[in-house]
Amino acid sequence: MAAFDRSKKHDFNLEKVLTSFQKCVTDDRTLILEEYLLAYRELCRFFKLTGHLFGFVAKDLESKIKAIEYHAHSNHGHHYHTIQSMVAYELEVKIAKMKTPRSSGTRMLLRLHHALEFILSFMRRIMKGDQNEKMSILAWEVYTETLFHHHPWYTQKIASLAVHALPSKRHLIEVMCKHDYTKVMVLLGQVVDAGQPVYDIIQEILATNELLNIP
Repeated sequence: MAAFDRSKKHDFNLEKVLTSFQKCVTDDRTLILEEYLLAYRELCRFFKLTGHLFGFVAKDLESKIKAIEYHAHSNHGHHYHTIQSMVAYELEVKIAKMKTPRSSGTRMLLRLHHALEFILSFMRRIMKGDQNEKMSILAWEVYTETLFHHHPWYTQKIASLAVHALPSKRHLIEVMCKHDYTKVMVLLGQVVDAGQPVYDIIQEILATNELLNIP
């Protein structure tokens, strides 16, 4: 597994994630699909910027985003303005649970939902503890509590190897993020506060429609 490259400053932008999560939730708790996907686009950049370490995560997330965007840009795309309307439409036409060459938006939403649980938990953990805390231990603990349960054994193995190359918390933030360490610590709390309602609403939608265990 490649070592973490600390020589190049990157520009992962938490403010973009924050803005998209804030715009995603309307006053009546409707979720705007485009804003949800925009938040994920920037989150994918974080994983891609780590290079080989978490490139497999970014690739997996991007494939889910593209699958949803395929439907959103199709001739039935008007049903994909909000997450609620997407799920309702796919349930009505009985494709929500189907495995097809073009997987349903609902199936892909569930996978992104699992990833959001990991991301929000990871951010919460970063906010706590010492700045020199080993990210390898932190990331593995969060992974085993969340995404681990939804991944096949070979993905679990890749993740177990990838986390060992992560630097300390401060080094990771200073290399990966556009903003300085102090600003990032503030933004993390804001992103978690904005992202948690998105997660909770989607959890409710999927649970209500018995969609949390789509294979």
